[in-house]
Amino acid sequence: MGKTHSGTCCVCGKEGNLTFEHIPPQKTDNTHQIKKIIDPIGFFEDEKEFNEKIKEVKFKLGNQKGMGDWTLCSRCNNYFGGQYANEFIPFYNELADFFKRNYYEIINRSKAGYLDINIQANINFFRFQKQVVSMLMSTSNGVYKDYFKDYLLDAKYTNFPTKKFKIIMNGYLDFNVFRMNGQMIGANLSGGSEIVGSEIQVFPLGFTLVELNGSEKEKNINSGLDITNWFDAKDCQQKKEFS
Repeated sequence: MGKTHSGTCCVCGKEGNLTFEHIPPQKTDNTHQIKKIIDPIGFFEDEKEFNEKIKEVKFKLGNQKGMGDWTLCSRCNNYFGGQYANEFIPFYNELADFFKRNYYEIINRSKAGYLDINIQANINFFRFQKQVVSMLMSTSNGVYKDYFKDYLLDAKYTNFPTKKFKIIMNGYLDFNVFRMNGQMIGANLSGGSEIVGSEIQVFPLGFTLVELNGSEKEKNINSGLDITNWFDAKDCQQKKEFS
């Protein structure tokens, strides 16, 4: 019998046994034991630099289930899996395949590690965004659950707290690090910013929950696409092009 994990659910706030929340979802190939980076790691320009510098990186073994943590009660976990994850997974996996096929071409065209890419997608943007929010609640250890509890626990609810938060989505292409020896690697890349409420950076997509407090710093987080207003999209699959 496995070990029981008890605590507070990061969304509904109920006390009890917690289930393992895969971040990103398990069907995005998040099934391998992870290696966690102990020290910060920089962006690798090419495969040669990766092969040289990866030897210097210090790791420790993490959970065998994959990347994630014991953060949600079974009710919330099952609800999000049934309502949101299935709208998130196909686009996420398709984008991962695209970046893998074009990885070095994209890196060579980038400037200082950044490049705008035009993407065309046919997804339910409304539910995709809700899956992102549910993951960000887990990575923030439930600090913001009071703001998002109703938003997440009612699939039709559209009252996103736009005056308090925004969500930025960016491509995160350093997939070599996250597939070294067939094992996922988790890194906290938020930098301890006072305005970053929660952050996920895993190939191929990163998501940042920005806490709006009137600071000048919040204006500087603009490397990516603001998907906050996807809460206002129709609750159905739509075709859309974005950068």
